[in-house]
Amino acid sequence: MAHLFSSCGLAAGRTLSKTSATQSTALTSRTAAIAATALTLGSTVVYQQVYGEVPFLDSLSASSPAEDGLHPPAYPWPSAGLLDTFDHASIRRGFQVYQEVCASCHSLERIAWRNLVGVSHTVDEVKEMAGEVEYTDGPNDDGDMFQRPGKLADYIPSPYANEEAARVANAGALPPDLSLIVKARHGGADYVFSLLTGYVDPPAGFKVQEGLNYNPFFPGTQLAMARVLFDGLVEYQDGTPATTSQMAKDVVSFLYVDH
Repeated sequence: MAHLFSSCGLAAGRTLSKTSATQSTALTSRTAAIAATALTLGSTVVYQQVYGEVPFLDSLSASSPAEDGLHPPAYPWPSAGLLDTFDHASIRRGFQVYQEVCASCHSLERIAWRNLVGVSHTVDEVKEMAGEVEYTDGPNDDGDMFQRPGKLADYIPSPYANEEAARVANAGALPPDLSLIVKARHGGADYVFSLLTGYVDPPAGFKVQEGLNYNPFFPGTQLAMARVLFDGLVEYQDGTPATTSQMAKDVVSFLYVDH
C-alpha cells in the first residue's frame, strides 16, 4: 500500500512538473511575441517620423505612378532627425509666406494665435498681429453681438465664411485646411515641398483638363491650384533672398512644426 501511494505521488509530481513546464513555455512564447510586435510597431513609428512614410507600403499599391503622383525625393529637413530641432528663422519666414501668399485661399483652423508664441514670434508680436484682426463676439449685456480686436486665444481667421463660399470662389474646388497638411499627406514635408516647386509643362501629347494644372507630384497629375510661388514674390524681413525653393522650404517648415 505504501508503495502504491509512493508511485501515485511520483506520477502526480511528474504531471505537475510537465504542466508547469508547458505553462512556462507558453508564457515565454507569448512574452516573446508581444515583445516582437512592440518592437516592430515602435520601429515603424520611428521610420515614419524620420522618413514621412510607412516602410514597404508602396509595394502594396497597385496604382500607377500617374495615379499616385511622382514619389517625392527625400530632403534633409533640419527637424527630421531624432535629436534635431526646428529652424525657427525658417518657421518665421514660412508664416510670412503663409500670410502673404497662402492665406487668401487656405485656412489654419486648428491654429490659434497663441500657438505662434515662442515658435515663430514673441508674445508681444503675436498680440499685435492678433489685435489687427476683428472678431465677432457676444452677446453683450444688451443681447447684441459685437466686434472686438483679436487676442491670443482666438484662432487664426479663415479666408472664407464657410465651405460653400470657398467653393464658389475657387470654381468648385475646396482649398484644404493647412493646419495638419504635412501630417495628412503621404510623403509629408517632402511631398508638400515637391508639390509647391513641381509645376512643369505637361509631356507632349498630354491633355490637361480645362481649369486644372499639371503637376507630376499630385495624385492624378492634375489639380485646381495653379503655381503660386515665384522668385521675389515676398520680401523677407531678415533679407533672405525669396527664391521659389526658399519660400517653399520656409512655408513647409512652418506647417511642419507641431503648433
